Amino acid sequence: MKEGVIVYLVGGEEVPDNLDLKGWCQQSGLEADRVELVGASQGFFDVEDAWYHLWTRGCGRINLLVARWQQRLCPVHPPVRLCG
Repeated sequence: MKEGVIVYLVGGEEVPDNLDLKGWCQQSGLEADRVELVGASQGFFDVEDAWYHLWTRGCGRINLLVARWQQRLCPVHPPVRLCG
């Protein structure tokens, strides 16, 4: 079963385009085959769209991580499993 992670960006900052979200998730201890970003001006507009996108791409387990950009991604809360 593929695992997906939705990174929900809060605080209004933008993540640099060259940031490897999948690599960052793996370094943070989150298994991820696919990672999608939800932000005000980047990635998907809302969590539901990103969730549907991951689910239709074969991800059976999807986690949500709320994070803030402060020169690096800083998790606000521990990840929450949305499904799987």
